[in-house]
Amino acid sequence: MSFSGRRIFQLPALTLLALAACREEEVSKTELPPRPVLSIVVADVESVRQATYPGRAQAVREVNIAFEVPGKILARPSDVGTTVKQGDVLAALDSDPYVARVHALEGQRAALVATLENAKTELTRREQLAQNDFVAQARVDDQIALVRATEFNIDAVEGQLDEARLNLGYTTLEAPFDGAVSNTYAERFQNVTAGQPVLRLLDTSRIEMEIAVPESLINLEEYVEAIEVEYASLPGVKIEAQIARVGNEASESTRTYPVTIVMEQPEGAEIQPGMAGRATALVRLPEDYAQTGIQVPASAVFSPNTSSGDEAFVWVIDPETSTVSATPVTVTSFADRGLLVTGLEPGARIATAGVNTLQEGQEVLLPKVGE
Repeated sequence: MSFSGRRIFQLPALTLLALAACREEEVSKTELPPRPVLSIVVADVESVRQATYPGRAQAVREVNIAFEVPGKILARPSDVGTTVKQGDVLAALDSDPYVARVHALEGQRAALVATLENAKTELTRREQLAQNDFVAQARVDDQIALVRATEFNIDAVEGQLDEARLNLGYTTLEAPFDGAVSNTYAERFQNVTAGQPVLRLLDTSRIEMEIAVPESLINLEEYVEAIEVEYASLPGVKIEAQIARVGNEASESTRTYPVTIVMEQPEGAEIQPGMAGRATALVRLPEDYAQTGIQVPASAVFSPNTSSGDEAFVWVIDPETSTVSATPVTVTSFADRGLLVTGLEPGARIATAGVNTLQEGQEVLLPKVGE
């Protein structure tokens, strides 16, 4: 009787265990949901050969010109479009108040110099009298103090006079370089404060353009042989350009690097700031490029074995199925913007963010940014 009771008690428990095992097996067979990832196509030299990068022309130097001192503008001979040379007068303030200040300080200095001469003469007289005991030494000491105080006052006034002369010079605004006036912000007879922009001056002798280069192509910078720029408003004119600056940080939203290129003004045409253009780069890779190493972001490399740092992998994305597979790579060295690795083929698309949360064969979603 007791034996059969134990069997009746055990059957429901075994049934529950079997059901739980089935559920676990069903869960393990369930496909993981697609995960959005950021990705790049590594060393895709064909893309950079065929791609063009839009941008807008910028003057190589652009600056808002302002007075160092406040005042009323009496002259502004330069207007929008005026071409100027370095040292040309762009604008001038009413200088009368500053001239008056200089004259006043010059008068103070002259008076103090005269006072100093008299004080020194008196000091010499008292020193002679003191030698014959005709005056007390205290009167000599008082005169020495007066001479020193007058000299200090002269030094102070001379400092103020230097500043006043500088301010007088600041009432004339001169062009710091050859260029053209692109905008004006103040008119004649208008009172302006120190630092308030009066006009904008552009140096258009050379032209810059900033383009956005995808993260996947920025490591090909050293293999760029030539850059050619065309502007829509100058059809048929092709201008050679060079890389001037490369940004060190990619945009968080587009994963592109800012690259500034610079070019000379072409003969027979003139590039104006604001013109829309497109840049094309000619890139040549060495034959052993894939063997010597391909640069990838450090965030793309992961190690499944946390106890060993020797194993390194990247997730390669299948372009047809959008699924990932772990591909072993060898890290050869650190690079300016990531790691130099071997084991990848140029043109492979790899995940660059969230690599530690992906699993083999998982489907991923590719946002249309930074393509």
